[in-house]
Amino acid sequence: MNRIAIRQSACAGLGLFSSFAVLAQPASGGVISFGLGSSIPTLSDWGMMALVGALGLFAWNAFRRAGHGAKFYSLLAAAVAVTLVLGSVFGARNAYSNGSINAANYIGSSYNFPANIDEVVYNAGDKDVFILSIQATPGYTVVTPNTLPQCQVGMKIPAHSAIPFCYVRVQGGPV
Repeated sequence: MNRIAIRQSACAGLGLFSSFAVLAQPASGGVISFGLGSSIPTLSDWGMMALVGALGLFAWNAFRRAGHGAKFYSLLAAAVAVTLVLGSVFGARNAYSNGSINAANYIGSSYNFPANIDEVVYNAGDKDVFILSIQATPGYTVVTPNTLPQCQVGMKIPAHSAIPFCYVRVQGGPV
């Protein structure tokens, strides 16, 4: 096989793998995001994409000037493959909830939780945590849980809070 055929096969395999990786992700009913009480500078999603795009252009230009343009595309395909593998492995780590969410484990990130059960939110960490957002995925609705108090956006969950601190629930199903 020549190099072009190998690259085409690799790209086709990568596309097939990514489509299966997306299909393997279990559906969640909702997403809850947490952050620290102190201000930590971060990039938004669009800022991160702009940074990655700018770094990609710099890398492409450096490879092109050195006469290694083909190596750039091979490295790009490998980086996408590694990102998809790591995303499918670590992105689904919380796909099936056991009914309780330790907010300290998800500071600066989100937690996907299933529908139709009351999720307990608590904080076993050493720092206060705030609820940044509670969103239902399409086809689901955030509802009042059967057990109170209900988690609210902006709610402060103190460090070492007892189980339960608050509850969150979404109901419905995919349309």
